[in-house]
Amino acid sequence: MATIAYEGPDGLAEETVDADHITDSGKVQGVRVRLADEGFVHLPYARLYWIRMSEDEGRADYSSA
Repeated sequence: MATIAYEGPDGLAEETVDADHITDSGKVQGVRVRLADEGFVHLPYARLYWIRMSEDEGRADYSSA
């Protein structure tokens, strides 16, 4: 699991999602987060406060590249 904090329309927002649900965004220079039953949120790096996850979850796997 990963916890992500960002600036939303109503101020600071925080979500806990599966770490695999956080990817680079193709729409903005930032990240895309898949929310449970709520679709996606695209966060520009400027609105992102932090993402917390375990070291293993945060490690990129380039073996299939």
